[in-house]
Amino acid sequence: MLKFASFFRKRPDIGHDEFHEYWIGTHAELVMRMPGLVRYVQNHPLPGTLSAASRFHGVAEVWLESADALIREPDSPFWEEVAFQEAMFIDPDSQVVLPVDEKVVKDGKWPREGMKILRTLRTMAGRVPPVFAMPAVGRYSRHTLRGGAPAFCGGYDSSWFANPGVAHAAAPAMKDPSSLEIMIVKEFVVKQ
Repeated sequence: MLKFASFFRKRPDIGHDEFHEYWIGTHAELVMRMPGLVRYVQNHPLPGTLSAASRFHGVAEVWLESADALIREPDSPFWEEVAFQEAMFIDPDSQVVLPVDEKVVKDGKWPREGMKILRTLRTMAGRVPPVFAMPAVGRYSRHTLRGGAPAFCGGYDSSWFANPGVAHAAAPAMKDPSSLEIMIVKEFVVKQ
């Protein structure tokens, strides 16, 4: 199985509500028809948690059966529709797709109503910081780039918190020399 993470900003000429509604509705319906799709998760930053300097407004995570699912036939109506739809809500110059290997470090309860913190990292080398050993973290995973793919970062990690207040309080403590950007998100599992 292969996993890809797509980081992107919204188009500058549309509002945040329109961006999130289009992504969770119209675009999710299209992605569900992707050949070889195994799992699909959208990560929507919580209102008021991004700064003007935030590099991204969302992260999509896609698990596929194999690389064959990504082969884009030049005249494929499906991939033409994907390109058309993405242009409706995503700033195309901002989109970065990372092929990643996921390692679950803490496989605890997956709090569906809680919050998730995504943190892009300069490097994935080194130990897991002690903050992730906190009892408040229900689940923790690390995502390293596969095959030396060029990217803006060395990978990213995900921490799930059952209590939204604890997630907000923990976010500043998660900022360290290896972290680039921290996003507090609501996770939408579109396909399990």
